[in-house]
Parts: sequence; structure tokens; C-alpha cells
Amino acid sequence: MSEKGISFVIPVYNEELNIGNVLKDLCAVVGERPNWNAEVIVIEDGSTDNTYPTLLKCLKKYPSVQLIRHKKNLGYNQSLRDGISKSRGEYVMYVGADEEFDCSELPEFVEPLLKGDADVVLGVRWQRNAYQLFRFFLSVVYIFFLNYLFKLRVNDYNWSQAWSRELLERIEIQSKSLFVLPEIIIKSYDLKYRIKEIPSNHRGRHFGKSSLNMRIMSHAFYEALVFWWRRKSKSYTSYKTSTRTVEEESVLIS
Repeated sequence: MSEKGISFVIPVYNEELNIGNVLKDLCAVVGERPNWNAEVIVIEDGSTDNTYPTLLKCLKKYPSVQLIRHKKNLGYNQSLRDGISKSRGEYVMYVGADEEFDCSELPEFVEPLLKGDADVVLGVRWQRNAYQLFRFFLSVVYIFFLNYLFKLRVNDYNWSQAWSRELLERIEIQSKSLFVLPEIIIKSYDLKYRIKEIPSNHRGRHFGKSSLNMRIMSHAFYEALVFWWRRKSKSYTSYKTSTRTVEEESVLIS
């Protein structure tokens, strides 16, 4: 890829009814912008429904899409890591597979990076009308908790994000939970990267339901506290990324 290429990374688990539309919308936007020199990488994380057969059909429609398949479910975190490891663009963007993100907004994320106006672009969901009251409350508490803990003013930690390759190569992603995206954001602040927040529409799911539960959120809160404690120590510094390849439990589908 050229030095201005961008990689879209999409972790997928049990999204047979959503992933086809996500790829259709994303590939339509990318196809209209050859100057992006984009690549699309989908990580199928051992789904138990028909997500994998659906993706194989999608590959026939969109042969440029790259597919990584996990033989067993390794979790969203590992899927994101594998996608980043496989990607080759100078910039990398995370896109959800649940069709809640509107792919027509992709230029708002990509153009600031390609123009050199930002190193990290964060989408901010000012309205979350599709959320049930409990999930909305949990999201607000999580954002307040992270901002208070790390003395930041970030408006959304867990939505679509785009990062420079340079940032990803300078840090080591250590989280094993939903804290992975906040970890990247916090380390980008620590390393003085230019961060741009942009408003983003939250559409809600068309099919299926979120796998988010209290156990998953508790793990994220716990990892945030562990990282906060480690960050306070005098030994805290920026980390170089370990050279990890997609391991034997993953299969690259060409």
C-alpha cells in the first residue's frame, strides 16, 4: 500500500444478519475514493451462527476484502489485535460489525488523517437513542469514571476510531477486555498525538442484540484500575509493540 493507505478492521462474531450490509456500505464508500488506497480486513471470531458462510458469499462480491478466521472464539480484543497486525495502511480504523455505525461518515474519520490534520480521530455519539436505559446509564458512568481516573475530557471511548500506524507501533496494547480502545486513547494522549473528536450518528442495531453484560463491563473497569495504578508508577513509559503475527488458531482466507 502507499504511504497514505488506510486499513479498515472489522471484528465479527455472530453477525450473520448485519455483516453483509456493513461490507456493502463500506465497500461502496471506499470504491468511490480510490485515493484512499484502502484495504478491508474482517476477522471472523469463531461464530456459532451463519456468519462465516455469509462472509464467504461476501468475498465473492467484494474480492478485495481480506478475511481472517479464528477456529474458535478468541474474543473481540484478540480479533482487533489480529486485524491491526495484518493491516498494512499508514492509518487504521476500527469499524463495528453490528451496523450501528453509519459508513457514510467514513470520510469524516479518514480525511483529517490523510490531510495531516490529526493522528487519532474519535467518533462521539452525542445521542444514543437506540440504547436501553441501563446500557445508556452504564456508558455514561464508564465515560465519567475513565475521565476522572485519567484526568481527561474524552466524550466517547468505545465507538469507531482511527489511528496512525506510527502510534500503534509505538505502544503495546495490553488490555484483554473492552478497555482496549480507551487504552489506545490514553496512551495517545500520553505520547502527545493530535486527537480530533467528531460527532457520529448512532443508528442502533437492525438485527440481533449486543453481547455486552455486567461481567464484560466489570472486567473493563478492573483493567482500567490496573492500568491507572501502573501509569502512576515512575517506571511507566511508552511501549514498543511486540511483533505478534496471527497465531495458529487463526486462518487467513484468501
